[in-house]
This record gives sequence, C-alpha cells and structure tokens, in this order.
Amino acid sequence: MNKILIDTMHIYALLTTRESSYVKLSQALDDEKITGVISVTTLPELIIFLGRDIYRKKINELLSLNLEIIDTDRTIAIRAGELHMTYKLPPGDALIAATGISENIKHVLTDDGHFDAVENFIKPINLKTALKMGR
Repeated sequence: MNKILIDTMHIYALLTTRESSYVKLSQALDDEKITGVISVTTLPELIIFLGRDIYRKKINELLSLNLEIIDTDRTIAIRAGELHMTYKLPPGDALIAATGISENIKHVLTDDGHFDAVENFIKPINLKTALKMGR
C-alpha cells in the first residue's frame, strides 16, 4: 500500500468540495488503497482556513477519515527547524515536510512550490499522480 503525506490544502479541499477527484481520493483512503498521513500541524491550519462557523463540523469529518495523524515530537521539530533554516520552508510547511521525512514517507500530495526545495527527501506529487498510486 502507498503511504502519502497530504498537505493541508488538499485536506481542506477533501473536506469542502465534491469534485470527482477528491471523491476518488476519499474512496481510495476508505478502501485503504492509499494510506493518508497528515501532520498534527494541519489541524490548526484547517481551523484557520475553515473559519469559525464550520470548523468544528469539518474537523469531526476529518477525524472520521481513514488518516494517520502524526504528532510533532522533538525529532520532527528539530528536523523542521533544519528544513526552515536550510531550505527556507515556511514553518508550517517545514513541520509538515519533517513529519513525512521522519515517517519515511516518499511522497507528499501538494501543489505548494515550497516543497520542491526538499524533493530529495520527500517528492511532491499532484492529485492525479496520487490517484494513480491508489489504483
């Protein structure tokens, strides 16, 4: 089974859109064709993006998805600091990337160009590629 780190914006879309690609991603997660992994950093980012009116409902939906949520420990935090310092990743992206790297995940589902700087450690992929991996 393919393990993929999923960046916050794709989780946001998964929770807020009914686009067929995200329905397919949700099904691949439910069917365990893809193991989705997120950093705990995604939770506060989602609350900010979702806003006051709907975040509680959507966070509960997120928690019902078949995702592994990885807490930030000191190893991940140190690695994130190194990624921020060396590759100029914003702190949130550095924490997400460090989570995937620490978990030995090979791919991150993202459209964020910041992750290109760390592609030697974790390769950015788009939604189409992630769905192919889940077949």
